[in-house]
Amino acid sequence: MTEDSQSPALVRDDALTTQLRALVAPPADPTYWARLEARILAHVERRREDGAWWALSERVYRIGLLAAGFALILAGSLFLRGQTEATHMAYETVIETADEAPVFARRGLFDDERPAPLHTPRSAR
Repeated sequence: MTEDSQSPALVRDDALTTQLRALVAPPADPTYWARLEARILAHVERRREDGAWWALSERVYRIGLLAAGFALILAGSLFLRGQTEATHMAYETVIETADEAPVFARRGLFDDERPAPLHTPRSAR
């Protein structure tokens, strides 16, 4: 399968490359990094004086506790639902339950000597 559309040809542009390198080059001043570090540490120190700079606000704690509570309720309800289903399945395997309504009397299906059962056994189905 051939493709009819032509992609643009790649052309090397040295002037553009030089200008882009000048934009992203690190600062020429050797003290730039030391001043940047000092500004960052001064900002952290100011935040520390205001209170713990790494601590979360009370509002964030409340939202987190609310979300954790909802997650706990959801997990607990799913766990209890699974337990209920497991108990119900265990009950069904031990206790025979009739799938149909009980049969009280049917004429012509059984011998006259034997009474009609209330329900058919599972093995006869």
